[in-house]
Amino acid sequence: MLKIGSKKINTNIFLAPLSGCADLSFRLIAREHGAEFCFYEMFDSNSLARNSGTKFKDMIQKHPKDLPIAAQILGSDSEIMLKGAKTLLELNNHISFLDINAACPIRKVIKKKSGAYLLKEPELLYRIIDKLSSTLPLPITVKMRVGYQIIDIKNIIDIAKNCEQNGAKALFVHGRTKSQLYSGKVDYNSIKAIKDNVKIPVIASGNIFSPQQAKQTIEATGCNGVIVARGAFGNPWIFNQIKCLLEKGIILPDPTLKEKLAVLIKHLQYLEKYKMLAPKNRIGFARKVAIWYFKNFKNAAVLRGGVGKIQSFEELYKLIDSLLLLPD
Repeated sequence: MLKIGSKKINTNIFLAPLSGCADLSFRLIAREHGAEFCFYEMFDSNSLARNSGTKFKDMIQKHPKDLPIAAQILGSDSEIMLKGAKTLLELNNHISFLDINAACPIRKVIKKKSGAYLLKEPELLYRIIDKLSSTLPLPITVKMRVGYQIIDIKNIIDIAKNCEQNGAKALFVHGRTKSQLYSGKVDYNSIKAIKDNVKIPVIASGNIFSPQQAKQTIEATGCNGVIVARGAFGNPWIFNQIKCLLEKGIILPDPTLKEKLAVLIKHLQYLEKYKMLAPKNRIGFARKVAIWYFKNFKNAAVLRGGVGKIQSFEELYKLIDSLLLLPD
């Protein structure tokens, strides 16, 4: 069990705030396969502050089975971040804690001095943490990377300690620099250095694609847990697998082809029921979800091509039915 500020968290395995991916259907499927704590998709503070939340009905959907949950907010101006955060909490008062994104490496985010840019000008980050933690009634956490252009352990320790001193109650640390984006080696030493120099929980991120990688990450860094991001795409059972390996030392087998397809069908049914998009956009999202699940199938490239031509849920279900006839 973790304690993030005043909140007791009964797991050390989290589903990340995957922008454009971790919608309600994704989270419900993940929870059914062991994800006990999820994040909403990332929220942009400027959009929240401008739109009074009307734009975010799909992203902020509530469901009795979708708890506990946290939210992550992106921005660089402490006043706008506070306004956006207040809007978010008006929309949903069940959020356990609020995370500040100081990790996103995407160019359009960096240009706005947001995301991982905050590591380049950490005073911006400290002001945001102080403003939110001193004003809002819930714990504030930070998602960060281990560097901006290069790894400088002394500098990243200093940033982590200042985050803690300004009110952060936990750190989610991606073990790559901004320049690495999502490729290259995860630097366990930097995560460990952060963990060794702060008193708040540190949860590691980066290259968690299997239970073995989750276990290796925790053992190498001494961190309090892991947060799974891309490793959950079409692979929701990773949460049960990680939990079973960490708690019991048992490696659960991967599901069979038919079991994977059954989960995909349920995921698509949730998507049909809950996704607040126009029909054309909804089927486009469904195609993306199907491709996640088909990634490691035989003839995956052919399947991707077939999925790309699909124009309705009925056609997609027919394709899945044809795959169910194949031997495992």
